[in-house]
Amino acid sequence: MTDPLALLVLGVAMAVLAWDIALAGWIAARREAPRVFTNLTAFCGLLVAPALLVAVATGTETGARTISGITWLMPMIACAFVLQVLYSLVTRLVSVVVALPILLYDVVIAVIAIGDYLASQQGVAPLQLQAAVSARDVILGMTAGRAALVSPLAMLVPMIAPAYPARWRLSGAVRAVLVLAATALATLLMLEWPRGIAAVRSYEAAYAEPMQARPAGDFAIGMRIFPILDGAPPARAVQSDRRLIEALEPEVVLVVIDEDGWRGGALDSLSRVLQPLRDDSVQIAVALRIARGVAAPDDAERQAAVERVLLRIRPDVIFPGLIDPLPSILGTTPRSSDWWRALLLRSATTVQRVRPRTRMGWSASRLDAIDSAVYVWAASPSSPVSLIGAVSFPSFSGLPAVDARLRAFDRWHQRAVTRGGGAKPHWLVTAGGLPHAHGDAAQLAAIRHALAWGSRRAWVTAAIIGEPADYDGWVGLRAANGRIRSSVPALSRAARQMRDVRPVSPP
Repeated sequence: MTDPLALLVLGVAMAVLAWDIALAGWIAARREAPRVFTNLTAFCGLLVAPALLVAVATGTETGARTISGITWLMPMIACAFVLQVLYSLVTRLVSVVVALPILLYDVVIAVIAIGDYLASQQGVAPLQLQAAVSARDVILGMTAGRAALVSPLAMLVPMIAPAYPARWRLSGAVRAVLVLAATALATLLMLEWPRGIAAVRSYEAAYAEPMQARPAGDFAIGMRIFPILDGAPPARAVQSDRRLIEALEPEVVLVVIDEDGWRGGALDSLSRVLQPLRDDSVQIAVALRIARGVAAPDDAERQAAVERVLLRIRPDVIFPGLIDPLPSILGTTPRSSDWWRALLLRSATTVQRVRPRTRMGWSASRLDAIDSAVYVWAASPSSPVSLIGAVSFPSFSGLPAVDARLRAFDRWHQRAVTRGGGAKPHWLVTAGGLPHAHGDAAQLAAIRHALAWGSRRAWVTAAIIGEPADYDGWVGLRAANGRIRSSVPALSRAARQMRDVRPVSPP
């Protein structure tokens, strides 16, 4: 189910892009126009599409590998748009009523583009620039939802100044619409700027938040590895994630498999890659992703995949269904509580028949009313679910959103205890941050806050840090350009300190 509002955002962006290119071509062809102006306009029209393509590719590790040397293109083009509008305004090639709103909009877009560039390359931008990026995400989030925080497709396109009078009535109407849109967007972005500053600053209290010592060793810190697998693990991802494993020394690793990754050959390759970790006593958790397509709760193919995973991977924990921690900009199909119960009951039968020693888990990703209903059932003693999890990620407000999700998880557990349940172990299945939207330091603060919260609760036995890299958006411990984000060394020290408080086992 594709969200029509998200499609509207993409459609408007493509319409503005088409307007820029068409208008630039028309202006560049006018012989009476000043040479400087026509050259500048042609430059903007020629490179705006490649700049946007580079900006989108920069958000994923696969794309960033090929264009890492030209990531400056988008901020440069955004500044060129500002100069084009400013020149047309100074030389009176366009009315002040038309040019001023577009100029203000393009200035804000240029500020955001510079903040985007600094955040992607250095992991930090000055507070005002980082707040501008955050404000942009909030505006786009009004239609695209939380996916705007991490998706490179969530973007605003600069506008070219429509110099010279409109030739047709329709083009005049289009100009009026664009001027109104530029005015509205620039106003909203400036209004959201203070909230962006508050979101970035909200993490300050958790930068060095300590964890509660667990000498019994009953709180494991793990990490997610690899992208969502639709086949064998990519060699580059295996090599890159191995460095993260060496730094964090996780006690649990989580691998998420998509539908195309359920094939026998792909699972055999994954098993060979995971074998050194298994030999090192690292717990292996495997999750089967719930894709955007609709599947029946008793889907025979999914149960066959669960059986193949149990036989070939031999995981310690299996999640027969796992929703992405952050939604896609194109929307997802919601699952009902009955759908989840039917899936888990059938999967429990498969697990009990094929490999009873593997624990079956379920994780709440949205923490909404449906997740609450499934939790009540999964936490009850009669449920076959043996491990319950939840996702901890910030939102537009920053760290307060993490607190809200953790408080909801706490509330659910307390309610289950009063009903005679709640004794099953709980995990934070994915504890992550938003390094691009709020900065690398914010990612560290969000993860540390979640780890500290889990370490203070005996019923939480593990926390898995994720995502490993910017495979599908700006959320990874490793940036798309290969830079290890600053949260990794700090989390490595925190994990080592948690292990150091445990008594040494006799040989």
